[in-house]
Amino acid sequence: MTTDIDPDSLGWLTDPPPPGSPADVPYTDMRVPASVRISGLASTGQGLPIPPPMLVTGSSGGSGSTIVTLGLASAMAIDNLGYVHPAAIDATPAGGDLSLRGCDLHNARTTATMQTWLADTSLPVSLPSVVEAACSRSSAGLRIMSRSDAALPRRETLVSLHGNVIDAGFVPIYDAGAPVRARSIRPLLCDPRVPIAITVAARPDAINRLNPVMAWLDAEFGEYMASDVTIVVTRQTNDPAMFACTEWVRAWGIGHVRSIVEIPYDEHLGEGRQISWHHLAPATQAAFRLLLEEMR
Repeated sequence: MTTDIDPDSLGWLTDPPPPGSPADVPYTDMRVPASVRISGLASTGQGLPIPPPMLVTGSSGGSGSTIVTLGLASAMAIDNLGYVHPAAIDATPAGGDLSLRGCDLHNARTTATMQTWLADTSLPVSLPSVVEAACSRSSAGLRIMSRSDAALPRRETLVSLHGNVIDAGFVPIYDAGAPVRARSIRPLLCDPRVPIAITVAARPDAINRLNPVMAWLDAEFGEYMASDVTIVVTRQTNDPAMFACTEWVRAWGIGHVRSIVEIPYDEHLGEGRQISWHHLAPATQAAFRLLLEEMR
């Protein structure tokens, strides 16, 4: 009997199982909660707990939620290759450009969407291979799931999708876009096991919109919701006049939110093309790694 397995490779321990293999089964028992904020048993290559699922939403349109989702998920993937399998998921109401911006590999973008994945009942949707087939890939090892503007099939919601992705062994990072009031993401906002990042562009007019967003969160979910939010300030221009925006947000939010992280201006991100982790400046990569640590 011949085998194609490299005896010197440890990929057979960490790679997702091939379709149809005995190991191609959901990782968690459906009778227990699908996710926890901190797992004391599972760990990354550095011995740290596997990061929890995360939600990235914007304070307004154009605040950089897609960029932050891809950067956050890429940092998780590149620093824990083989131990953590993050999946960036388009959770916007009508579908965004997450897959278009994030898939930087040729022939690695699938035509499948969140809707086609959930609609196909020929195999359990929580099988690792089924989730894998519904995702595009990036050069950082990140899985990316897109969605169309169609309604989710049957009675599926982000709640059932969340459980299926977790059961398949992936860590979902949701790009919810704006507005934060979208009804579909409310279950994720209510889940204390899902840390939240709210993006805001480093412009005075964009920062002014942050206050009503935080006031709404406080009114709807209480003060403890706001205190668990990480504010992500995205510098989208290299205008020196905008450098003071982050310090203004820090002065406004200190003691009221979990933390405030700035994503510096990056020429690669400013091109508006496909985003590749390997083309980001070291300072930008460090900022995404800091954000990941703040949201653990």
